Amino acid sequence: MDLAQLSGCAFCYLELKFGKEYVTMELTKSEQIRVGLRKSFQSGSSAKASTVCYGYRLTSSGKLIVYPTEAVIVFYIFERFEAGDSLGKISAALADLEIVSPTGKAAWSRETISKILANEKYVGDVILGKTQVVGGVQVKSFDAESQVCMKDHHPAIIPRELFDAVQKEKHKRSKSRTIVR
Repeated sequence: MDLAQLSGCAFCYLELKFGKEYVTMELTKSEQIRVGLRKSFQSGSSAKASTVCYGYRLTSSGKLIVYPTEAVIVFYIFERFEAGDSLGKISAALADLEIVSPTGKAAWSRETISKILANEKYVGDVILGKTQVVGGVQVKSFDAESQVCMKDHHPAIIPRELFDAVQKEKHKRSKSRTIVR
């Protein structure tokens, strides 16, 4: 039986060549999926790279394009944060302007604004493999080797200088809230 016939099995065997020796590994279905995702990340063919976020739409060919109506709001959020506004103040300003959140609610949560401010997609980049599943729970991955960064993957909404300045400001504000004991 070859590997193609094993793909539907609960377990799959993978032969890896180490030097002159072959090591056979038994992979569960979830491990097979993980290996497949990693390969698609490294080849740049992953559909995950074109996951839509606020400010973008997907073309019929699967490319991310800027959605101007929302892009203006994303830019506003970045500018206000860099100018010193808190997440709460930005949320209140968006409510005053009657701009609904990405989920359609009247109020923008601080968490939504924080995630927008941290999302590298707004400078046109994509980082694949930022999360992994551990014990059935999706958690942030800090293993840089398992991540693939695709620079200039799609049009940027935010200039890199503004994005970097916001990341520094976020880090500065989070450090100022840390209590030293």
